[in-house]
Amino acid sequence: MLNFLVLSSLITLGVCDPAVYFREDFADGDAWSSRWVQSEHSGKEFGKFGLSAGELFHDEAKDTGLKTLDNARFYGISTELTTPIESTEGKTLVVQFSVKHEQKIDCGGGYIKLFPSSLNPADLHGDAPYNIMFGPDICGPSARRVHVIFNYKRTKFTTEERDSL
Repeated sequence: MLNFLVLSSLITLGVCDPAVYFREDFADGDAWSSRWVQSEHSGKEFGKFGLSAGELFHDEAKDTGLKTLDNARFYGISTELTTPIESTEGKTLVVQFSVKHEQKIDCGGGYIKLFPSSLNPADLHGDAPYNIMFGPDICGPSARRVHVIFNYKRTKFTTEERDSL
């Protein structure tokens, strides 16, 4: 429900061995659309994505990422990891992405979620089960925070950093 721009490394997922399980920099132009699946979940009018460096950038080619193209819409897009994560036991897991809000918004969020491999990408929706979710959430001038949620054995472990945006 907001316009946001995800910059160069949308997701860098790795463990400190340092294996990289996924990296996306959108450097190959429109080829991203063959790797990413936009949700077609029924009951919602999903907005579309495109590529842009946004209005403000340092290096247009390096700062290009996904941009939401429609106002006041829900968004859902996913892609598979390049290499599946078998286990993180005894390792440090790093999940990183960048988001840039270029317009003033009243209420919305720009989250990244790590889903189980059973996810049907075309049916992605807000209630789809996930393992990790985090990202900025804005709802009015006084509610600005970063949500972090871990799902483990059907239990949600939630933390948030308030007033951090």
